[in-house]
Amino acid sequence: MSWWLTNASRARSEQVALAQLQERAGWLSAVGWRVGDDLQLIVDFDIQHNGETFSLYMVYPSTFPDTPPMVLSRDGKRLTWHQYGAGGELCLEFRPDNWDPSITGAMMAESAYLLLSGERPEGDEGGVVPSAHKASIGRDARNEHMRFVLDPGVIEVLAVLPVDTAVPIIAWDRFEKPTWVASLVSVGDEGSIWSNSGPKPSRSSIAKGFAFRTTREIAGFGANPGRFAELLPAEFPELAEQLLDSPFDGFVLLGDADRWIALNLYPQERKQTVFGYKMIVAPGTSGRLPTNHAGLAEKRVAIVGCGSVGSKIAATLARSGVRKFTLVDDDIFFSANLVRNDLDARAIGQHKVDSLAARLKDIVANAEISMRRVAIGQQESAGTTESVMEELAQADLLIDATADPRAFNLMAAVARRHRKPMIWCEVFAGGIGGIVARARPELDPIPTIARGQIRAWCDAHGVPWAATTQVEYGAQREQGSTLVADDADVSVIAGHASRLALDILTREQSIFPFSAYAIGLAAEWIFRAAFDTWPIDLLPEGKWGEGQDGASKEDLKELLASLFPEVAA
Repeated sequence: MSWWLTNASRARSEQVALAQLQERAGWLSAVGWRVGDDLQLIVDFDIQHNGETFSLYMVYPSTFPDTPPMVLSRDGKRLTWHQYGAGGELCLEFRPDNWDPSITGAMMAESAYLLLSGERPEGDEGGVVPSAHKASIGRDARNEHMRFVLDPGVIEVLAVLPVDTAVPIIAWDRFEKPTWVASLVSVGDEGSIWSNSGPKPSRSSIAKGFAFRTTREIAGFGANPGRFAELLPAEFPELAEQLLDSPFDGFVLLGDADRWIALNLYPQERKQTVFGYKMIVAPGTSGRLPTNHAGLAEKRVAIVGCGSVGSKIAATLARSGVRKFTLVDDDIFFSANLVRNDLDARAIGQHKVDSLAARLKDIVANAEISMRRVAIGQQESAGTTESVMEELAQADLLIDATADPRAFNLMAAVARRHRKPMIWCEVFAGGIGGIVARARPELDPIPTIARGQIRAWCDAHGVPWAATTQVEYGAQREQGSTLVADDADVSVIAGHASRLALDILTREQSIFPFSAYAIGLAAEWIFRAAFDTWPIDLLPEGKWGEGQDGASKEDLKELLASLFPEVAA
């Protein structure tokens, strides 16, 4: 329902305000009200200035007074540079970004007068009205379906290329309906001049081409790219010599300084076809990550369990700068996993480790990922289990995201024996909360003892857990109601585990005073309310490092002699 039907008093005050403005302002005339096809309230009016009449109309949207009216030209002309095209809306001083419901249509009309008169002062010279318009990459490109994205650093590289010289480039190209997107991978033979440090999107193709720095006029090719094919031999003979295939298939970047255009050349019916791409310079990325994350690229993180929790932790660590992963999981991704896993439908039928590895490579460049389709602690061969455990020992951090005690025990053994920090977490059945914990060599108890201390802490509170039957992240209460954890519940616990991981990898002095936390997401069990957090104090216990059985040197000599008799002889 239109606003003026339910807020008639405001509608009347709008009419009165414009009538009063017309009485006292000699520049406003022909004020007339009408109702549009969609029951929009519309007012027509004229503005006179220096003998010129500007015919305008103002449309009150159905959401008025929460959003501003729109002032447009009645005759479809372009009246000002502060206008969204011929016949488009005037960009006035009151806009959605600074709108207040107390502003009236009369004030909008005054703003239109100030704009039009300010651009047309007395005399022959035109006036300039300062613009408050802030450019937006997204707004400027919203109707551009062919886009070439440039890293901000590569503009400086292109600007100093030798003039009138075709320099080889490589770009990736990808179609995601309805948009074609391309971007530079490298400049120069094998990236000798510049190479992109960012990831190349999966399912993208590689295209070759040339960057050609020139001082010749190229602006017309952006609006009419087909002309480039016609004028290429005569206008750019140096470039034409390098396009050995006729017609050519690849990209050509033309420009100088910071003004470049991107053209996609490809053969169609043995003729050269050219498409122009909207050139978009990506914003700078400095300061996006804390400075202490710089060393994460050299750290290796082993994640056992690539399900709902493990996949989210892996993605978070990749975004934070980790690029070396060991992923362990034998499970296959199915459509039922979509409700909580960080993967999507493209992973259905694939092993989780394979799809998660592909996702991480879409997040971080030059990722080094080892994928093991193994379920440690399950019915695997002893040799397979041993090889996985040996690989886990090479990691800087171990993360158990399985909530499986058998996998935990094997990972705990690796952590203890090789003095590796370990993190584990669990989402409680029903999504009522979860536990995150860490065990750091010489600072915390060894993982198995830490787990025992956490269990003892839970038992010490003497509050029985109401759930009697558990399924995957679900619980059945005795009274019959069902609790099920959703993606938000899992994400909270995974996020806290990720913070513990980053704390271990980036800081010598931890910001977490405790090494285990019970985090509440609902008023269940010991939790008084959502976000009720209980720290768990873990006391150092157990010996980190290789265990010693107290054997004497003589026992060791006898053992070696029995194993290597030829040496003993």
